[in-house]
Amino acid sequence: MITYLLISTNILYFIFMVIMGVDPINPTAYSIHYFGANYGPDIFNGEFWRLLVSNYIHIGFIHLLFNMWCLYSIGLELERFLGAQYFFLVYTLSGVIGSICSYFINYNIIGAGASGAIFGISGSLLVIVYYINNKSDGRIQYNYSPLLFFIGYNTFFGFMIPGIDNAAHIGGLIAGIIISLVIINSRKLYLN
Repeated sequence: MITYLLISTNILYFIFMVIMGVDPINPTAYSIHYFGANYGPDIFNGEFWRLLVSNYIHIGFIHLLFNMWCLYSIGLELERFLGAQYFFLVYTLSGVIGSICSYFINYNIIGAGASGAIFGISGSLLVIVYYINNKSDGRIQYNYSPLLFFIGYNTFFGFMIPGIDNAAHIGGLIAGIIISLVIINSRKLYLN
Protein backbone atom coordinates (compact mmCIF):
# COMPACT_ATOMS: atom_id res chain seq x y z
CA MET A 1 0.00 0.00 0.00
CA ILE A 2 1.17 3.50 -0.83
CA THR A 3 0.46 4.77 2.69
CA TYR A 4 2.97 2.32 4.17
CA LEU A 5 5.47 3.09 1.40
CA LEU A 6 5.25 6.83 2.13
CA ILE A 7 5.62 6.28 5.87
CA SER A 8 8.63 4.03 5.27
CA THR A 9 10.23 6.58 2.95
CA ASN A 10 9.82 9.37 5.51
CA ILE A 11 11.24 7.24 8.30
CA LEU A 12 14.16 5.95 6.24
CA TYR A 13 15.09 9.45 5.10
CA PHE A 14 14.97 10.62 8.71
CA ILE A 15 17.22 7.73 9.80
CA PHE A 16 19.63 8.51 6.94
CA MET A 17 19.81 12.16 8.05
CA VAL A 18 20.48 11.12 11.65
CA ILE A 19 23.21 8.70 10.55
CA MET A 20 24.76 11.57 8.60
CA GLY A 21 24.88 13.66 11.78
CA VAL A 22 21.56 15.53 12.02
CA ASP A 23 20.32 15.92 15.60
CA PRO A 24 17.20 13.68 15.88
CA ILE A 25 15.55 15.87 18.53
CA ASN A 26 16.44 19.43 17.61
CA PRO A 27 18.08 19.67 14.18
CA THR A 28 19.54 22.97 13.04
CA ALA A 29 18.10 24.85 10.11
CA TYR A 30 21.43 24.43 8.33
CA SER A 31 21.35 20.64 8.71
CA ILE A 32 17.86 20.20 7.27
CA HIS A 33 18.65 22.70 4.53
CA TYR A 34 21.62 20.57 3.50
CA PHE A 35 19.33 17.55 2.97
CA GLY A 36 16.75 19.39 0.87
CA ALA A 37 14.54 21.62 3.00
CA ASN A 38 12.39 24.23 1.28
CA TYR A 39 14.18 27.58 1.03
CA GLY A 40 13.07 30.40 -1.25
CA PRO A 41 16.42 31.70 -2.50
CA ASP A 42 17.55 28.19 -3.49
CA ILE A 43 14.32 27.48 -5.34
CA PHE A 44 14.54 30.86 -7.06
CA ASN A 45 18.02 29.80 -8.24
CA GLY A 46 16.65 26.62 -9.83
CA GLU A 47 16.70 24.01 -7.06
CA PHE A 48 13.10 23.00 -7.76
CA TRP A 49 13.68 19.49 -6.40
CA ARG A 50 13.41 21.02 -2.92
CA LEU A 51 9.67 21.52 -3.48
CA LEU A 52 9.30 17.72 -3.40
CA VAL A 53 12.16 16.55 -1.17
CA SER A 54 11.25 18.95 1.64
CA ASN A 55 8.06 16.92 2.13
CA TYR A 56 10.18 13.99 3.30
CA ILE A 57 12.32 15.92 5.80
CA HIS A 58 11.23 16.38 9.40
CA ILE A 59 12.41 18.78 12.05
CA GLY A 60 13.06 16.24 14.78
CA PHE A 61 11.59 12.96 15.93
CA ILE A 62 8.40 14.44 17.43
CA HIS A 63 7.60 16.20 14.16
CA LEU A 64 8.15 12.94 12.28
CA LEU A 65 6.08 10.92 14.75
CA PHE A 66 3.09 13.27 14.64
CA ASN A 67 3.10 13.54 10.85
CA MET A 68 3.43 9.77 10.36
CA TRP A 69 0.57 9.11 12.78
CA CYS A 70 -1.61 11.53 10.77
CA LEU A 71 -0.47 10.02 7.47
CA TYR A 72 -1.32 6.54 8.75
CA SER A 73 -4.75 7.53 10.08
CA ILE A 74 -5.88 9.62 7.13
CA GLY A 75 -3.89 7.89 4.39
CA LEU A 76 -5.29 4.40 4.88
CA GLU A 77 -8.85 5.74 4.68
CA LEU A 78 -8.26 7.83 1.58
CA GLU A 79 -6.21 5.18 -0.22
CA ARG A 80 -9.05 2.71 0.31
CA PHE A 81 -11.49 5.08 -1.41
CA LEU A 82 -9.25 6.46 -4.18
CA GLY A 83 -6.91 3.59 -4.91
CA ALA A 84 -3.13 3.68 -4.78
CA GLN A 85 -2.41 5.77 -7.89
CA TYR A 86 -4.87 8.56 -7.17
CA PHE A 87 -3.91 8.62 -3.51
CA PHE A 88 -0.23 8.99 -4.42
CA LEU A 89 -1.13 11.75 -6.89
CA VAL A 90 -3.13 13.71 -4.29
CA TYR A 91 -0.43 13.28 -1.63
CA THR A 92 2.47 14.29 -3.86
CA LEU A 93 0.81 17.22 -5.64
CA SER A 94 -0.59 18.58 -2.36
CA GLY A 95 2.87 18.47 -0.81
CA VAL A 96 4.50 20.21 -3.78
CA ILE A 97 1.78 22.86 -3.98
CA GLY A 98 2.08 23.42 -0.22
CA SER A 99 5.83 23.92 -0.73
CA ILE A 100 5.15 26.40 -3.55
CA CYS A 101 2.81 28.39 -1.28
CA SER A 102 5.47 28.37 1.42
CA TYR A 103 8.02 29.56 -1.16
CA PHE A 104 5.95 32.66 -1.87
CA ILE A 105 4.88 33.45 1.69
CA ASN A 106 7.91 32.27 3.70
CA TYR A 107 10.59 32.99 1.11
CA ASN A 108 13.48 33.49 3.56
CA ILE A 109 12.52 30.72 6.00
CA ILE A 110 13.83 27.16 5.84
CA GLY A 111 10.89 24.77 6.01
CA ALA A 112 10.28 21.04 5.89
CA GLY A 113 7.76 18.34 6.70
CA ALA A 114 4.93 16.30 5.27
CA SER A 115 2.24 18.57 6.72
CA GLY A 116 1.25 20.18 3.41
CA ALA A 117 0.72 16.74 1.88
CA ILE A 118 -1.16 15.55 4.97
CA PHE A 119 -3.43 18.57 4.90
CA GLY A 120 -3.96 17.78 1.22
CA ILE A 121 -5.11 14.23 1.89
CA SER A 122 -7.31 15.57 4.71
CA GLY A 123 -9.09 17.89 2.30
CA SER A 124 -9.31 15.12 -0.24
CA LEU A 125 -10.87 12.72 2.26
CA LEU A 126 -13.53 15.30 3.13
CA VAL A 127 -14.40 15.72 -0.56
CA ILE A 128 -14.43 11.99 -1.32
CA VAL A 129 -16.61 11.08 1.68
CA TYR A 130 -19.00 13.94 0.86
CA TYR A 131 -19.18 12.70 -2.74
CA ILE A 132 -19.88 9.13 -1.67
CA ASN A 133 -22.61 10.20 0.73
CA ASN A 134 -24.30 12.72 -1.55
CA LYS A 135 -23.58 11.94 -5.20
CA SER A 136 -23.15 8.21 -5.57
CA ASP A 137 -25.27 5.20 -4.68
CA GLY A 138 -22.96 4.04 -1.93
CA ARG A 139 -23.42 5.64 1.48
CA ILE A 140 -20.99 5.21 4.31
CA GLN A 141 -21.01 6.13 7.94
CA TYR A 142 -18.21 8.62 8.50
CA ASN A 143 -17.61 10.89 11.46
CA TYR A 144 -16.24 14.15 10.07
CA SER A 145 -15.57 15.61 13.52
CA PRO A 146 -11.99 14.33 14.10
CA LEU A 147 -10.88 15.38 10.62
CA LEU A 148 -12.46 18.83 10.87
CA PHE A 149 -10.96 19.22 14.35
CA PHE A 150 -7.51 18.25 13.02
CA ILE A 151 -7.72 20.81 10.21
CA GLY A 152 -9.18 23.58 12.39
CA TYR A 153 -6.92 23.02 15.40
CA ASN A 154 -3.71 22.89 13.38
CA THR A 155 -4.63 25.86 11.21
CA PHE A 156 -5.57 27.97 14.25
CA PHE A 157 -2.39 27.15 16.14
CA GLY A 158 -0.40 27.60 12.96
CA PHE A 159 -1.29 31.28 13.17
CA MET A 160 -0.52 31.44 16.90
CA ILE A 161 2.78 29.58 17.15
CA PRO A 162 5.87 30.92 15.38
CA GLY A 163 7.67 28.44 13.17
CA ILE A 164 4.60 26.56 11.93
CA ASP A 165 4.29 26.79 8.16
CA ASN A 166 0.61 27.56 7.70
CA ALA A 167 1.24 28.54 4.08
CA ALA A 168 2.15 24.91 3.34
CA HIS A 169 -0.79 23.65 5.43
CA ILE A 170 -3.43 25.82 3.77
CA GLY A 171 -1.89 25.45 0.31
CA GLY A 172 -1.84 21.67 0.68
CA LEU A 173 -5.42 21.61 1.98
CA ILE A 174 -6.78 23.64 -0.91
CA ALA A 175 -4.74 21.60 -3.39
CA GLY A 176 -6.11 18.32 -1.99
CA ILE A 177 -9.67 19.56 -2.29
CA ILE A 178 -9.23 20.81 -5.86
CA ILE A 179 -7.30 17.75 -7.05
CA SER A 180 -10.00 15.44 -5.66
CA LEU A 181 -12.73 17.41 -7.39
CA VAL A 182 -10.80 17.17 -10.66
CA ILE A 183 -10.32 13.41 -10.20
CA ILE A 184 -14.01 12.87 -9.47
CA ASN A 185 -15.19 14.98 -12.40
CA SER A 186 -12.65 13.90 -14.99
CA ARG A 187 -12.74 10.18 -14.24
CA LYS A 188 -16.41 10.12 -13.24
CA LEU A 189 -15.51 7.97 -10.26
CA TYR A 190 -18.24 6.00 -8.63
CA LEU A 191 -16.72 5.33 -5.27
CA ASN A 192 -18.03 2.67 -2.91
